[in-house]
Amino acid sequence: MRSRFNVLSHMLKILLFLFICAVLSWVLNQVTMPPNVVWMNLHRVRESAPYDYIFVGTSHGQYGISPEVVEETTGKKCFNLCMADEYPIDTYFLVKEACKTHKPEKIIYELDPSYWIGDQRLGSTSIFFYKEFPWSAVKLEYFADKIVEQDYRSTLFPWSYYKNNLTKAEDIVKKKLSAAYREYDPEILDIPGGYYKSDGFIYQEKVEGADKGTFNNMPWVEGEIRESARIYFSKTVEYCRENQIDFEVITMPVPEETEANMPENYEQSERFFEDFMKVRGIRYHNFNYDPELEFDRSMESYWDYDGHMFGEDAEKFSRELGEYLLR
Repeated sequence: MRSRFNVLSHMLKILLFLFICAVLSWVLNQVTMPPNVVWMNLHRVRESAPYDYIFVGTSHGQYGISPEVVEETTGKKCFNLCMADEYPIDTYFLVKEACKTHKPEKIIYELDPSYWIGDQRLGSTSIFFYKEFPWSAVKLEYFADKIVEQDYRSTLFPWSYYKNNLTKAEDIVKKKLSAAYREYDPEILDIPGGYYKSDGFIYQEKVEGADKGTFNNMPWVEGEIRESARIYFSKTVEYCRENQIDFEVITMPVPEETEANMPENYEQSERFFEDFMKVRGIRYHNFNYDPELEFDRSMESYWDYDGHMFGEDAEKFSRELGEYLLR
């Protein structure tokens, strides 16, 4: 009898310890992980549906596509789900999540070739999207396909990637207790040099004399394409076709100075993706090679050499993008 009691007592202590760890981990998540764009976007695309066009892709699209302006041009209600560090595997699950409540007429994928040949950095960016997904079958599939293969901390202790924010804990808690947080007010987001303007679009302000960095674009090497990129791009296309959603691909214009720094690389990636999409029957357009594009591709329109646009220039480009989508 005493032996059974000792075993039971030991089990209860273990369970109590695990419970305390879980509570402590939850608290640390709350005080170290600030409100972010993914959190805002997943709420808005769910609560403000239906949408006719949904853009997915990378930070080039996030800073370069204004849904509001495209909507004015096309008459189609738009949402921009392009975000920094959004790799093809993340895009696939974002599309599935966005389509849970309403399936749009069209998905437009903004393709950045560097996301096809590079690996996603482990750490806070690799769990950036997953941790903001609401609990659902989509999130479980996301976990099985991506998160389970990562460092166990990404699942059990996501706060460990944000521990540097402990010094900001008071400010983060104040934000999460505020009415702005409960109402998903974009003003609560901390976006250096810019602000969340409309439906996923980040408007970057112009600052005279600001440092724009230097050339750091990843050279295109076809032999380094990651199998994961092929697989999850194909899954996204297949999902759209199964659900009668039009799917097309665009590549955003980069600064002329950047293209001139490695012209052969840009030409090689253009030929590869043009053939890649043609074989699959996918409409594809690279704005770097659009003779009708009137957008100013000098560095005056961008805040870095990588190709991120200033807000006012992004709105000019978005008008031309809308006109292209009507062709």
